[in-house]
Amino acid sequence: MAEKHRTYSKSGLERETLPLHPAVKLVNKDVVLPHDPTSEIIYQKPDLQEIPKAFVVIVSGGEDRERRYFKLLSNADRFERIKIDFIADPNKLNPTGMLEIALLKNERLTTSHNEEDDPDRIYLVSDVDQFMDELLEIKPVCSAEKLNLIISNSCFEVWLYYAYHSDFPSFVINPVDIKKISWKFKGWLPTVIRGGVKTNSAIYNIEQNIENAKSNYREDQNGIPELFSTNMYQLAEDLLPFIQPELNKLEVENKETEKKFRSKRNK
Repeated sequence: MAEKHRTYSKSGLERETLPLHPAVKLVNKDVVLPHDPTSEIIYQKPDLQEIPKAFVVIVSGGEDRERRYFKLLSNADRFERIKIDFIADPNKLNPTGMLEIALLKNERLTTSHNEEDDPDRIYLVSDVDQFMDELLEIKPVCSAEKLNLIISNSCFEVWLYYAYHSDFPSFVINPVDIKKISWKFKGWLPTVIRGGVKTNSAIYNIEQNIENAKSNYREDQNGIPELFSTNMYQLAEDLLPFIQPELNKLEVENKETEKKFRSKRNK
């Protein structure tokens, strides 16, 4: 990201916060990258006042659940203060491939003639799974390039677990099945989450999700989350100030709609 017009500062050990920008009209440039229609968003300046905005790029190692988790926030009509460009290339879902995409995206956007095309943050969202060696390889590059590496061990579903539970998972895995841990953990989740994981609506639990994941977070000596830990809470903390009021309002509206539906059905 271009330092000449994006500046961040830290106070003590606190994480940097996303900068606020006045609302302007943003139009995506043509880039040779995986196409995602949800990223083609045009922001329009409100009539009465300017609204602070942030632009983040999320390069994901998962095509399905990760996309569904962020889908609601990509609704520009509902969430005017945040622009999310979600990228999941089916041919580059491994950490090395994700880094390649992130570097290309960063170069294309920061060299754009439109200053507002410069993202505030670029995140790489990866599972550990079988990718430990690759994660260790790209971690220093991400730090040097100011790319935010978000890791869930063993899989993204660990983050979704903490949307509903404050305690460390009681899931037990046989050491000989360690390579199968992700899909076994995914199969175990419905047994501890009533009604199963609803990925599309888990975002409504983002505040308790942050608290739960943070309180159970552990790293190994290489700075990689230990098993059943995830630093997804860092990405969520960055997004929260730009989505919280809108998310709360939408949740109230949904409950009212559900209440009216049940009332009609019971007549």
